[in-house]
Amino acid sequence: MNKICSSIVVILFFASSLLAQLSPPKVENVYGGRINSITGYSKTSDTTRIFITTESANSIFYADVYTPSTGAVVFSSFHKMNGADADNNFGPGIRSIAAHSASGYLLFGWDDGVYKVHPDEMTATKIFSVNMADIIFEGSTVVIHSGSQVHWGSLDASGNFTANASSPLIPALPMVPFLLHYNSVNGHVYLFSFGLSPLLYKSSVPLSSFSAATTFSSISLAPLGSYTNWSAFGVAPSGRLFMGGSDGPNKYVAYSDDETTWTNVNTGMGGAASNNFAFGGNAVNYYVYFSSNYNSNNGLAGSWFGFGNPGGSETSANDGAVFTDPNDYEIVYMTTDQGIGASVDRGLTIFEIDDGVEAVQVDDFDMTPDKQTAWLASKSGIRLVTDYLTTPVWTNAIFPNGDGSPYFSAEMVPGNANTVYAGNVRVYKSINAGASWNQVFTAENPPYSFNNGQALIHAIEVCDFDTNTVMAGYYIHESAKGGLFYSSDNGSSWSQILLDATAVGQDVDVYDIVFNIEGSDTVAYVGVEYDLATPTGRSIYKLTKNGTAWTVAQDMNGGTTSTGSVIVATIRDLFVSQSADTIYACGTDAGINHPIVYYKPLNTTGKWTPFTTSGFPYVAGKQAYALTKGEDTLYAAVDNEIYFYDFSTGTWQHGSTYPVGMRINVLYFDDLLVGTSTGLYSQSGVTNPSGVKDGQGIPETFSLSQNYPNPFNPSTVISYQLSVSSKVSLRVFDILGNEVAVLVDEEQQAGYHKVTFNVNNISTGVYFYQLKAGEFVNTKKLVLIK
Repeated sequence: MNKICSSIVVILFFASSLLAQLSPPKVENVYGGRINSITGYSKTSDTTRIFITTESANSIFYADVYTPSTGAVVFSSFHKMNGADADNNFGPGIRSIAAHSASGYLLFGWDDGVYKVHPDEMTATKIFSVNMADIIFEGSTVVIHSGSQVHWGSLDASGNFTANASSPLIPALPMVPFLLHYNSVNGHVYLFSFGLSPLLYKSSVPLSSFSAATTFSSISLAPLGSYTNWSAFGVAPSGRLFMGGSDGPNKYVAYSDDETTWTNVNTGMGGAASNNFAFGGNAVNYYVYFSSNYNSNNGLAGSWFGFGNPGGSETSANDGAVFTDPNDYEIVYMTTDQGIGASVDRGLTIFEIDDGVEAVQVDDFDMTPDKQTAWLASKSGIRLVTDYLTTPVWTNAIFPNGDGSPYFSAEMVPGNANTVYAGNVRVYKSINAGASWNQVFTAENPPYSFNNGQALIHAIEVCDFDTNTVMAGYYIHESAKGGLFYSSDNGSSWSQILLDATAVGQDVDVYDIVFNIEGSDTVAYVGVEYDLATPTGRSIYKLTKNGTAWTVAQDMNGGTTSTGSVIVATIRDLFVSQSADTIYACGTDAGINHPIVYYKPLNTTGKWTPFTTSGFPYVAGKQAYALTKGEDTLYAAVDNEIYFYDFSTGTWQHGSTYPVGMRINVLYFDDLLVGTSTGLYSQSGVTNPSGVKDGQGIPETFSLSQNYPNPFNPSTVISYQLSVSSKVSLRVFDILGNEVAVLVDEEQQAGYHKVTFNVNNISTGVYFYQLKAGEFVNTKKLVLIK
């Protein structure tokens, strides 16, 4: 096996949970993710500490930014907040956060209360029991809104919270979610509820005068445009109140200086609206930041621009949280399609500052056989890596044609790493390594009319031995269902293959697709969601190509299983062995709801057979998401754990445990690359249990190994072993039986041997190589792709 080399760092929190068989995971340079919120405080006069929350099991990150009075700003790498990382089970739902400069603590709202967490502490501590709270700070005064109550108190320099004796207030407010805001000009607290008919309330007295008699009164928002879904509220340095929203095509802002009259402004900017404003400047002149836009003139019409205009950007700004640096108002932080970005010129130019943000949800991964080039699909875009084994270079997130939706699948054309398909709700194709893209298919349009808010392309697969053939599998959330689509002309035109439905449209939810050649037939296996509702999903379907059509059959029924009974399971991942004689599948039993792995030996029974559960987590509620097989080891991922199958003992062994809260979505090959809900990691795989290296000792039997790599171009290695000295013949044939190459034709000594097959003038296709040594004869298949 090759050893993976790259500039990567050890993730220490894994070490205690690993057994000896697998090396500790190392994080690859795939940083970023979906950002929920941003805040920070002035740590010193020239250093700002910022915090972000993410849609990741690693919930919160922090970084320090050096802001000197002269010279360049220095952005440090982000670090996970240990007390709220994947081990601590908070997850992606944290949105309400407030930073306390005196103690260095960050407060955040969770389902069951308000918690405090410090970068130097390993756990988060609940300081107040309420449900789904929103939080703000003013100095050391904390205000918390939850349900129908407004709580307040103080946080001291050690992070200890003391509730005010008059807390909580129970104002007569509607039972809707409210967001808290503080007006530093008049000292009052505001409560904002978003929607087409937003609500705004103001405290009767400044926060410094809160008492049991404090009430909240409604501010009329009747002058606001009724066509807008208002989602954000903020208070400028001048005391001006701002509302922000969108009607779909455009973002709108409304502002008021007297809390009575409102001015509506069409920003002229498209996209969605976020839920906060940020401001930079003084009471007379200030910038306004909202979603992916900024205003250079106190929010007035005619002065709205997109982040990165006119200075440019590394990746596009996203319509998310914004935050202004408390030490230097020319620095603004914003969410981007890749993760988090910053600007040091008030938004004119933006760049990524994602280093260390392990929050990229990896959903798919495809790598060339030489392990030098790969494409990764994630919730925050497509990434390309080149020269992986030598000096790996990862691109920033790529969003084909500016489509910022999460991406769930990526697939290269075999033998051509520059040609790649990527899928979100649409299929995109690039033939120049991502420099430009064409949308080649979507099922959003008639006659399929899939819901673009729920549909996702969970799998794209290019046929190894006929690269004109491409398949895409849709999964649709909730009660709707997806389907299987294919192209026979390199993605130019597409049709639906019905698995169970009788008419085009919603059919069966598809998770994975693999191709194989069986005899002279091109075959596709499709793993699906098991679902008894019509149309009915049934574990695995086998599709056999017949001319230009595909014949569909259920492939885990009584006639195709070793037990003679139907296998009732959702199949999430499929894998074809290098020798193309075994298909592997993993998923979750739909009856008892436990993880399971199956195999189909094509060279013997040809029937689906469950692997033993000895050593495997045969536990209800767990799910198997991914599997892979390298040269000698089968791996399976169950939730956050990796298991491997020992073929010599017929049992499963535990390999490693990732933190609770992380999910393993992708496994790749012997030298494991592990795609998770927080990023991409690498691990050295299990070594050959025999411990015998090429050229060492005398083997006990004759054997012929599968060529590696396979498929290949332009060369591949074939290994074999001889138990006694013999006359050896090793030849290559095409599918018609014509001899195309003689690799060995001589007497050889007993031992371990290998030969390299270099391609000269033969064309793309399936070939067979045959070893004859004495009375031993064995034939295997190899695939050449040019």
